[in-house]
Amino acid sequence: MTVRDVVARNADSYIGWLREACAIPSLAGRPEDLDRMTQWLEARFDDLGADVRRLTYEGAPDAVLARMGGGPKRVLVYDHYDVQPVDPIDLWESPPFEPTIKDGVFFARGAADNKGDLVARLAALDVYREVYGDLPVQVKFLVEGEEETGSKSFEGIATRYAGDLAADGCIWEGTGIDHAGRPELVFGAKGLAYVELISRGLNDDQHSSVAVIAPSPVWRLVEALATLRTPDGRVLIDGFYDDVVAPSEADMELLRALPFEEEAERTRLGVETFVGGDTGIDLVRRYFFEPTCNIAGIVAGFTVPGASKTVLPKEALAKLDMRLVPDQDPADICAKLRKHLDERGFSDIEINTNLSMEHPVRSPADSAIGKAAVAAAHGVFDQEPAISPMMIGTGPMYPVARGLGIPTVSPAGVCRPDSNIHAPNEHCRVDDFLKIVEYTVAWLRAFAEDDA
Repeated sequence: MTVRDVVARNADSYIGWLREACAIPSLAGRPEDLDRMTQWLEARFDDLGADVRRLTYEGAPDAVLARMGGGPKRVLVYDHYDVQPVDPIDLWESPPFEPTIKDGVFFARGAADNKGDLVARLAALDVYREVYGDLPVQVKFLVEGEEETGSKSFEGIATRYAGDLAADGCIWEGTGIDHAGRPELVFGAKGLAYVELISRGLNDDQHSSVAVIAPSPVWRLVEALATLRTPDGRVLIDGFYDDVVAPSEADMELLRALPFEEEAERTRLGVETFVGGDTGIDLVRRYFFEPTCNIAGIVAGFTVPGASKTVLPKEALAKLDMRLVPDQDPADICAKLRKHLDERGFSDIEINTNLSMEHPVRSPADSAIGKAAVAAAHGVFDQEPAISPMMIGTGPMYPVARGLGIPTVSPAGVCRPDSNIHAPNEHCRVDDFLKIVEYTVAWLRAFAEDDA
């Protein structure tokens, strides 16, 4: 029987695995449920004949390391088992931890990020064993439980267990499938500096009539925020762009060949123009190779919709996420932010940097694992793959790709642009999930057979 035949025959079973995984609310702050998820993984890996152990690190949920297969080549597969919070819960059309299939679409928190890819890969091991027998390469699964809160301990885990994680290539989560159904592959990730800016100024909230004589912490914060970025997206923090590495000509060749559906993206976002008015190759270059300074949220005063309360708030808080590109350093960017505010008279604005910090990273596209992932995509999907130098989002790829020196690729996965990851009604298509099972078998075969 072919791989596709076996996937189709076992589809109900593999979808059942995904139901089980997505029914576990593996959220930060719920250690019992995080442990339930690790136990589920241990049981599933055990059924697949893997050698399983937990990797511990102080203050972090346990990671799971599963090893199986043989042969001279080694591939590390990175996934995570934690999920995003479900708020606002009232916008969900079905309970987030009661997986529901409607019209061929699987709804649940974690369906697209990242349990869909994780379970598809587990299913692929089962398929591979049935169709071909023993794995021809050493496969190491590293599944952590802290990714959605910034993987604060991941660099420590990678360093502590470097010998156990050594590999010739790494498969990183799953990038996705684009608007037109093309498999997406990337060879790096943007970094992140996530901070809170806090403005304090009064002992207590005051009646707003006092605003005529008392300074407003909210206005103070808004005025500070206004110094950080121009309307066309240019970040004004002094020295922010000093370490940015411009795309090479090889990078630009990839971007020119990359199908980017501008109209579909405008429709998805509900906008008429993109920031700065860019279009064509300038827009694509900006999308992948420029850093950002985004206001992720502002909290201050009275915010009940449809009601009024005249108040002068005693404090205000803004959350900033700054997506970084090679070779920016999150600690350096935070220091430059502090200096920028101080020099403009905002030394009273506090900065909390004890949040998500990730380094950006690039990995070579011509590695053995990279070529295997691309070749397999050509063989499994009906459309040509869409290949880009790095993802527009962030993940803790740096400790593996740079720290351990393992060539890394994030291949096609179950996520589509409209999968609502990090939002209510997260979902993946059942057909995509089964396709990623087949694709995983294909890249395993391609990696084993590559002579490089």
